[in-house]
Amino acid sequence: MLSRRMYIKSMGAMLAASPLSALAPETDFGAYSDAEKEKFMLSGKIISAQDIGHGVTHPVKVKLELAGVTHDAAIQMIDKELPDFFATDGTRAPSRDSWRFNIAAYKMDRLLGMNMVTVEVQRAYQGKPAAFSWWVDNVMFEEAERVKKDIAPPDPEAFDKQRCICRVFDELIINIDRNLANLLITKSWKLAMIDHSRSFNTYHGIRNKENLTRCSRSLLEAMKNLTAASVDKVESSYLTAPERAAVLGRRDRIVEFFQNRIREKGEQNVLFG
Repeated sequence: MLSRRMYIKSMGAMLAASPLSALAPETDFGAYSDAEKEKFMLSGKIISAQDIGHGVTHPVKVKLELAGVTHDAAIQMIDKELPDFFATDGTRAPSRDSWRFNIAAYKMDRLLGMNMVTVEVQRAYQGKPAAFSWWVDNVMFEEAERVKKDIAPPDPEAFDKQRCICRVFDELIINIDRNLANLLITKSWKLAMIDHSRSFNTYHGIRNKENLTRCSRSLLEAMKNLTAASVDKVESSYLTAPERAAVLGRRDRIVEFFQNRIREKGEQNVLFG
């Protein structure tokens, strides 16, 4: 039988040799920059994959490993025609469901300084071009669950402002498939927008004016500052020339709409932040 001293010494040696002792502290992905997340998804080795199980685009969830660190990503490879979009003014526009619009939405979000769309990169998967989406960290639940369970945000006004920004963005990119399941709420009550594959058709008007209730001053100013050159610089690989022109066309209509609304209701009732 081992003495107490020998037992403690033996156990210490076993723990020192255990893989647990070699584990690094949990990675703080919140400290990762966009560039670091992009590099991780572009260079990470896929070590597992599974169907997510919902969504008409049949996304796949993969676990990536890079330099001993693992993180998940969602993959969409969809790229197909949809029935034409018909606006209320009778305008008809071709429409697609495409992985490239996920990346275009991310690029547009960052161009506008919103930082609400998950990081996206283009990377091949199973021999096909695809969008890899950073799996959002620290998610509590989807907006769909929050509404279903009637969970009140700790700061309703701050949360409503986020929802207003989301709605303006969806009109700018003409996202025809926003639903409450692709709005994620983190533990800090920040909204993260995912899944924009049904966006960016060539209609130049506002799809749903009812969505344009309020807007942040910074977003309105950022939209005003969009130019053909700035949009082309970040979107030329993911949007066609007509799709890029339509973004600016919708921008013009949205800015005009808010300017009229400010005149009618007063700036303090329309803009915030």
